Amino acid sequence: MVVVFDLSENQAPKMSKWLPLQSLALCIALGGCLLTDNFDASYDSMAGAIAEGAVRKGWIPAWVPRDATDLREVHNLDTSSSALAFDLPEGTRWQLPADCRPINFRDTVPPSPRRRWWPSDATLAKSYAFHECKAEASPDHTFVGLRADGRHGLHWRAYDPE
Repeated sequence: MVVVFDLSENQAPKMSKWLPLQSLALCIALGGCLLTDNFDASYDSMAGAIAEGAVRKGWIPAWVPRDATDLREVHNLDTSSSALAFDLPEGTRWQLPADCRPINFRDTVPPSPRRRWWPSDATLAKSYAFHECKAEASPDHTFVGLRADGRHGLHWRAYDPE
């Protein structure tokens, strides 16, 4: 607890009348942050993601190209849902797992949670090609998107909407 003292005019210290409200606001703010199971991370490169353990922990697939940069991901510890976006140098070739099959955007399920760095639905529908891959243990679906210019990739795990 933080105590505010008023030491003017050589009086004994006294607590600010606002302290209880300030403490309550701080507890609510921190409590809201601490109750979420969503975790965000970003990495300058795939090498950085590997070094930080994001691939070993399963949040970033090992098949993401080694020269991927500006990786941003969010994942939920309880549901294992996740979203990943990354940039690729021009001319990068990468191989999706053999169980991935092409699908239309309308057949995807949106990621949850969704972040500002995730493309809008209009951009996704217009500029990306999609694949659905075999779902891992928890989420119902695993999707991959690649922008038409080959410079931006997406990967996400999602549940069917209820």
